[in-house]
Amino acid sequence: MRLAKWFRWVFPAKNKTNESINIVNSIAKAKKLHKELILYAHPDKHPNNEELATRLSERINENRFNYSELLKLQDIINKELYI
Repeated sequence: MRLAKWFRWVFPAKNKTNESINIVNSIAKAKKLHKELILYAHPDKHPNNEELATRLSERINENRFNYSELLKLQDIINKELYI
């Protein structure tokens, strides 16, 4: 009995905090947005702006797990490629 109490005292249960839940949700949202943006900004879909589309595709791939940066790139894609 004492050993079980000692074990719980030394190794307390780890509770999921809001921060860890938010990180997981952010990564899940980022994956979905990454797929959408890669389809929109693919260089083959924009033969007139192939250089811009290539640069945007590279930036999207670099930030594939960064949701806030992907949102910024989404605005750039909407302004630059879909005028």
